[in-house]
Amino acid sequence: MSTICVTGAANGIGKATKDLLQSRGHTVVGVDLKGTDVSADLSSVDGRQAAIDGVLSACGGRLDGLAQCAGVNGMGGIDLTVKVNFFGVMALANGLREALSKGTNPAMVLVSSNSTTMTPGLPVEDGLYYLSHTEEECIEHFQGRGWMTYPAGKLAVAFWIRMNAVKPEWLGAGIRVNGIAPGIIDTQMTQQAATNELTKSAFEQIPIPINRWGKPEEMAEPIAFLLSTASSYIVGQTIFADGGIDALLQPTSHPHPLPPLK
Repeated sequence: MSTICVTGAANGIGKATKDLLQSRGHTVVGVDLKGTDVSADLSSVDGRQAAIDGVLSACGGRLDGLAQCAGVNGMGGIDLTVKVNFFGVMALANGLREALSKGTNPAMVLVSSNSTTMTPGLPVEDGLYYLSHTEEECIEHFQGRGWMTYPAGKLAVAFWIRMNAVKPEWLGAGIRVNGIAPGIIDTQMTQQAATNELTKSAFEQIPIPINRWGKPEEMAEPIAFLLSTASSYIVGQTIFADGGIDALLQPTSHPHPLPPLK
């Protein structure tokens, strides 16, 4: 069986993922603010290092999988959204990469969001901004942008997966990298956003072809699949697990053919 780190393991998708993996016999090292194996705050540099050190100690410097489920809903302020949803994710990816390279059939799964394709007017440039600027610059860039910081960060995660999965330090080191893009999942984080006066009406207007919110357990399954050898030929992909929202809103957006060869 494998040794797998799951961030955000105390609640929501992270907890469901940890529970599922453990039920299948895997050893899981959970990371969260509290209530799991490694307590750490991924919004700070020191907290991220504490998480990395704690995981490395728990796994003996060798990991077979990393599922990064930790995140915030974008309503706790621009600073927190930028720090946790993108830079916290990147810090753990880089800090645990060597341990993954020592694992057996290692894989990493990041959590993006279907907000990347269903947020009207989301600039591609905002997602790219995360990839080429510092944490402080991103916080400054998104001042006054409110919730838009959230889908932009999740777009950056999806871009990062595509841009880095095939590089020598990842696939070249035997580590497969993929992601999932959840839709509206019934978690404490989503409930908070769906009942807030500022965002309640927006949630009510979202069409969901499957006619219900998703369950955390329904996200844990594709994450476990992408961590397993059953997905051994899948690299650099973000799977939309959103009840059909993306397909409904953008039926011809993917696949996107290459332009003619010159």
